[in-house]
Amino acid sequence: MNQPSDLTVLIRTAAMLAVAYLLAALTLLGHVIVLVAGALDAYATSFVGLPRLAYLVHRFADVVRETAREEEL
Repeated sequence: MNQPSDLTVLIRTAAMLAVAYLLAALTLLGHVIVLVAGALDAYATSFVGLPRLAYLVHRFADVVRETAREEEL
């Protein structure tokens, strides 16, 4: 049989480890981004106040709806 050389096995192992570390780093980065976004959302809500924030979001949705009607989207 044709056996792969030690160098080929080493290169494949290194490539698989690099991919595994890259996926782990991207997963960690994604979690950090989501946690920071949640913290900023909570901070904005506490700073502005929930009723005011709800009004702003509702008004933004109304503007988008009106624009879509005017543009016939």
